[in-house]
Amino acid sequence: MIKLIVLFLVLAALMFVAPMMAENQGFVHIDTGHYVIQMNIVSAILCIVVFYFLLQLVIAVIAKMLGFKSGLLSWYSNSKTAKARASLEKAVACFIEGKYDEAVKQADKNAKWSDIPSFNLLLKFYAACRKENKEEANAVFNDLQMQFGKYNAAVSILRTKMYIRFGEYGKALNIISSLRQSQKSTKVISSLYYECLKKLDKHSEIVDNRKEFIDYELLDEESYEHYITGKVVKQIDAATDRFVLDHIYKDLPKDITDSVGVANSFALAYSHFGDDVKAEKIITRCIKGLVDPSMVFANIAKWDCANPRLIEYLENRVKKNDVQNINNTDLLAALANMYMNMNENEKAVSIYESLVNRAPCADYYSRLGQCYQRLGGFQKAALYYKQAQSEK
Repeated sequence: MIKLIVLFLVLAALMFVAPMMAENQGFVHIDTGHYVIQMNIVSAILCIVVFYFLLQLVIAVIAKMLGFKSGLLSWYSNSKTAKARASLEKAVACFIEGKYDEAVKQADKNAKWSDIPSFNLLLKFYAACRKENKEEANAVFNDLQMQFGKYNAAVSILRTKMYIRFGEYGKALNIISSLRQSQKSTKVISSLYYECLKKLDKHSEIVDNRKEFIDYELLDEESYEHYITGKVVKQIDAATDRFVLDHIYKDLPKDITDSVGVANSFALAYSHFGDDVKAEKIITRCIKGLVDPSMVFANIAKWDCANPRLIEYLENRVKKNDVQNINNTDLLAALANMYMNMNENEKAVSIYESLVNRAPCADYYSRLGQCYQRLGGFQKAALYYKQAQSEK
């Protein structure tokens, strides 16, 4: 403003001095049609200067009446900058929500990212989370929440990320679940929801939202099979009677019932309910569908009940003129465990002694100790228990 006034004064002085030095006053002639205005150049310049000052005075009065501190022209400039900053703030919110195309549209090149308080706070928030400084992250988040008051989705996503970072998956799941109910799901929201479910082993929810997770490439078919297996196994373990178990088995597709984990759980459950025939059929069908049934045998080796029909099947497998069967430690361990559960400890001892020589491990030594303890061989039992401890 001062520079502009000085410029006008210098110009007026020159316009006044120049005609005097040239001995020619100079005139300005303005013909409007109805009026003719004629004055010398110095008077014209002085009129322009006076008009400018009057205009500034009027602007200042109007600005004061309307509450603008810097005048109307400055207000226009500030208003434009404020709009650019608001647009950038919305771009930040869209970016947090995963709406990247919308974020690009909202980004205004007339404002700097560093001028946006929310952007600087966001950088500070992520830095605090990476440092695992929970107290600082909470403090910065509170400031961000005030800054993003009108962007509920962005606030919820940030809070969810913070809880996930600090391992508070239950709190994170509650927030992201509420957000899913209040608005249409996006890849960012789905990925946070999926991460919480995975960390909390909520297989049922993962299965229920299978299509959404697969569409967003968060889940593949192999992972899905793992989760649906986990869900079914939990249902089987929770079955309180034979009727419920039959209902679960009937409703499942064959590829699921024949998977190793599910087949093992069904067979074990049916054995507990006293249906050895059904249990043996489920296990043998599963084994026949596998190239390497070692995992099935390893599961049977941990059963806590006996199944006479399954013992018969395992004995026949071992008796076959097949070197692979005879040397299959998982198969032998499964049969030994069945003998133990049937209280046929001598047979179990014979197999476990063969196993500890071939593939010594803490579990085999511990089971040998249990068998000898049942048979009254306490000295040997103590010896094998000690050996089991040393193998751990």
